[in-house]
Amino acid sequence: MPLDTSKNNQKIPVNPGEVLFIGGKASQSMNILHEGSVRVETTLGDTSIVLYSLEGANLTPGIFALLEGTPYPYTIRAKTSCVVSTYVMNQPNAKKTLTTKVSVGVMAVRTLLKEIGELYKRVLSIKGLASKFEQTMDNLGAVYYILNPSIFSDVTPGSIITRDENIIDPVMKLIRNNLAGFQEHGGMLPDKPTITFLEEDHGEFFEKDYSESIEWNDAEFHFIRKILSVNPKISQALFEADPSLLQSAAESYVKTYRELFELLSKETYDLSETMNSMFVGENALLEKFNLTLDLFNTGYSTIPSTVLLPITEWALKKSKSLLDEYKQIFGTNYASLGNCLDKLESKQLELTNKYGHELNAQKNKEEAIAQGNDPIRAGIDTKALKVELLNSASQILNYSQADPEAVKEFSTLMVKLKSFKNPLDPEPDNRKIRRTIAKTYWDVYKKSFTKWLQSGKQAPKAVELMLRYGYFDESLLDDGHIVELVGRLYQPGGNPSAPIHHGTDWLEKIYSREVPTSVDELGQTFFEKLKMDLKDSGIKSEKDIPPDYDTGEARLGSEISSMYEPNVRLTSGNIASHFPILTKYHITIPLEKCFVSKDDVEKALQYILGVDYTAFNREVIYRNEDIGIKNEFIQRSIIPDFILVPSIGPKIMMWQDLSIFRGAGSKESRGRICIPHFVTGDLKTFMLEAIAAFRWELCKNILGPDWNNVGIPSITADYTDYVQFYKKSKDLSPELKEKISSEFKRFRTDRDKFAYDYSLWIRYEAEGVQRVNRVVRSIFYRHIPFHKNIREKVSSQPAYAELHNRFKNIRTRQHKEFENKYKKYMDASGNLPKELYENLTFYEV
Repeated sequence: MPLDTSKNNQKIPVNPGEVLFIGGKASQSMNILHEGSVRVETTLGDTSIVLYSLEGANLTPGIFALLEGTPYPYTIRAKTSCVVSTYVMNQPNAKKTLTTKVSVGVMAVRTLLKEIGELYKRVLSIKGLASKFEQTMDNLGAVYYILNPSIFSDVTPGSIITRDENIIDPVMKLIRNNLAGFQEHGGMLPDKPTITFLEEDHGEFFEKDYSESIEWNDAEFHFIRKILSVNPKISQALFEADPSLLQSAAESYVKTYRELFELLSKETYDLSETMNSMFVGENALLEKFNLTLDLFNTGYSTIPSTVLLPITEWALKKSKSLLDEYKQIFGTNYASLGNCLDKLESKQLELTNKYGHELNAQKNKEEAIAQGNDPIRAGIDTKALKVELLNSASQILNYSQADPEAVKEFSTLMVKLKSFKNPLDPEPDNRKIRRTIAKTYWDVYKKSFTKWLQSGKQAPKAVELMLRYGYFDESLLDDGHIVELVGRLYQPGGNPSAPIHHGTDWLEKIYSREVPTSVDELGQTFFEKLKMDLKDSGIKSEKDIPPDYDTGEARLGSEISSMYEPNVRLTSGNIASHFPILTKYHITIPLEKCFVSKDDVEKALQYILGVDYTAFNREVIYRNEDIGIKNEFIQRSIIPDFILVPSIGPKIMMWQDLSIFRGAGSKESRGRICIPHFVTGDLKTFMLEAIAAFRWELCKNILGPDWNNVGIPSITADYTDYVQFYKKSKDLSPELKEKISSEFKRFRTDRDKFAYDYSLWIRYEAEGVQRVNRVVRSIFYRHIPFHKNIREKVSSQPAYAELHNRFKNIRTRQHKEFENKYKKYMDASGNLPKELYENLTFYEV
């Protein structure tokens, strides 16, 4: 029986296990715990949980419900023998007591502070477990598809996967929609599943945030907490001087507690839903793996044992680990588990014994590959290579002749970093160490490159690997990784038609002044920064720069710090865990799968240009005084420079849309796009995002102040207008407007929104699969037309027919106008200058 609080001013002894107050009952008393401890517990759905304990004297259990004026959201039970005083009170009287009896008010607020802290810890633990379960579900779902690609009858291997909200099986719908998002965001599924893939965080591709933390920026809460943490005499005097502070603090804490309690309910519900999807019923994900094992055992599945059994073993161990964590948090086993895990364990044991010899043979093969004995790389003497690269860090530091004091600190920090379980951990102390190391690394890189260039490109292999790939220390990579890097180092670079450069080749062009230096992250040029440094010297143009300041070394240093270093960081995709030195912790998919060559960039580029043939077009001025042409605006495609930087990650950076910003030839200068040498995802998807950014920025640059002027139609003006006014559009249904609003929340800028739609336009709409809404489709068909053969293919579909006819009529009229205009420029044979002929051809449909 709960305590009877109807009698006022009573002091009650309570035995361990007795209930003081029952959840759901009205709070009608102020309660003060004099000694002992109580336990606060609640039931959320079908799940019971102990939230926290309150122990010691001068605490007010249940004060939250009294001040909020609501029934107890929890049950309070004696954990040990207790002594409790109760005072009959309602909500108004309780609030008045806080200010008239300051000692009681401080006691109540301190109790709330303690309860909030404990509740926050409980919410964090449940949130963390829910995130782990969600990540496990998503990764196992993707692996289930890789193992059984026929589960979606309308999807052929390698083709586009679209979302389908009509799938009845909720787990299959989750897998399908996850895979669609995975593709859209550049995710690259491995040919066969691996444990590494299962353990990695693929949230950026699944559109998920597996964060185990909760954002909490309640400034008022933290302010009051600071007041309460000072000397009690000081805080008591402060509250006595102004009792309203106590009331304000209590109201703030009651609000915070309610928000946390509701968050607790949400996280517990989400966790329950995910666990049900994983373990409960015939459609559960683990039951699907049980069925896969049954098909394998009966010979109906062609999946190799060496692929399937390690995956199911991982699923079994991971499930047990997460269920153990569940028990630690909730104090009891997961009640709805059933026997799916027992079945998986039984099948796993049987098949592991049956195919043990195959599993052992595969294990031996993998060990041989790790030691560099892979037949594919038989041409490389692994033992000799290991000797040559021994103490690579020392070789590089000695070669660079860096500052001894900086090298000493660098070496000490590298030893400390290598002692961490994961050197890329985003924890603040680790980040600080990595930043200090990176500073010296880039100084070493610059000095090594200069020396390498001046010595006829001769250097120890370790130095060459650093300059090309960001390699530094052989102990930070597996032997197989090093063999792969060396094997790629001397491969022919290919002969692409586009301007695609290795990073070292690019820096050499900068050093020799073949190309102008890049801007920095603030948009400043080499000249602008130099002019600022020499502001008292009267420099007005680049010609005025003293030769001593405008050297190859100065330009190289500017390029590395302004463009090279920032892009190595940004292309890594995760600033919090960035480290410019290549390590095995960066490598989430096999190195050979993510290596990017010039030919790979060329293929991805040609794929995009095969759809969006105007991607790099701009209007430039053509002059030819010999035949009377003073100023003719013509269309010209100017492909930007693509630079492979020594980085690994899932991001390609559009750095500049132009390389010259003022004067003659600026509008005809190339842009600059930086690509990591190792792309951990789909290269085409990331290229699409970068080219979308290029399109957007070039349009803004060319149009200047009119970039968002709808009176002058352009991709930026029309799309910005769409973003601003889509909620008022008569062409979009209320449901579609709600969907657009939800999608837009994921993006920071209009350019990001455009890039997302652009990717859908190129990958899906070009195949006739409708993924953008009709307003966006109209804008894109006008400003980003498909290649002629694609236009002809999609024009028969109702969604494109009217747009195609409108586009065709406009282009035909423009073509006729130019044709008539250019007649006067024809020579005796009826031929036009090449530039005018190409412009005329551009408007042909």
